[in-house]
This record gives sequence, C-alpha cells and structure tokens, in this order.
Amino acid sequence: MKKLEDENKIIERVKRGDKKAFEPIVKFYMKRAYNIALGFVHNEQDALDISQEAFIKAFRGLKKFDTKKDFFPYFYQIIKRLCFDYTKKRKREGFKTNNFFNVVYNPNGNNRFKEALSEAINNLEPEQKELIILRYIEGFSYEELSRLLGKPIGTIMSSLFYIKKKLKEELEGGV
Repeated sequence: MKKLEDENKIIERVKRGDKKAFEPIVKFYMKRAYNIALGFVHNEQDALDISQEAFIKAFRGLKKFDTKKDFFPYFYQIIKRLCFDYTKKRKREGFKTNNFFNVVYNPNGNNRFKEALSEAINNLEPEQKELIILRYIEGFSYEELSRLLGKPIGTIMSSLFYIKKKLKEELEGGV
C-alpha cells in the first residue's frame, strides 16, 4: 500500500491549525477513495459524494488521530462506514444498484460474463464484497489487507478462498 511521504508531518501541521496542509493528502488518496466507494455503491456521483464526505470526516477527526499510525487505515474505515450506511439506506428504499463492471470498466460493453460476475459480486455480503474490491480491484496484498482490516493474513486468505469458491459456483450455475 503506497503511502504519502511525510504524511504524519502533514497531519501534525493540520492539527496545529494549517488547514491547507491537508490538500496533499486529499490529492494523494482521492482516486483510491473514489474507486473504493464506487466498488461499494456502483454509482459514479454517489461515489464522488461519499469520497468527499470521507475526507471531510477524516479532516474533522484529525485532532484525535494518533500520528504514530498510518492515515489510510483510519481513512478507509470512514469510507467503509459511509458506503455501508449508503448501501443499507438504498436497500431500504428499494433502489437497485448499477452494474459495477459496466460503470467502471466498460460503459458501452454487453459482456454476459461480466454481467454475471458483477451480479454475483453485488449479491455478496458487504464484508465479502469489501475483500474482493480491495484485493482484486484495488490490488492490495494480503499483508496490506491484514493491516487495513485488522485480521490475520490466514483469515484474509481463507475468506478470499471461500468467496472465490462461492462466486465460481454461482457463475457456473448461471452462465
């Protein structure tokens, strides 16, 4: 997981009142935040709104942030919580989400396998979808996932194995 150089020094400056010092953090993590949000909510505008809201919440919470720790795991938990809240709200309201792979990778495509895979991923539990997005779309290593999610590497590997098995079974039955 790539980290912004001097990130903790930047955060210390923000804590001392230099609001503009937060800009390099926003620029550095903006695309990753958007892509993660998009993976959960499947709507470009909502992903943009959520990622922006996550930066605002992170900024407001920096007073309590321990600069001995990395910023991204703290920030990721904010994005994740916002995405989970959004998803729950949309389900309660009866909204159907867009197809993730068509939104991100091929807006004009009509590929049956991608459609089936996207539908299978959409049907996963939020925690399972989270692992798929972070590992296979964002490219986090097992070690990075372990640190980010606070789970042992073996648990991450085992969970991904069973999620892939579940996806494969669903795809073999539907395609």
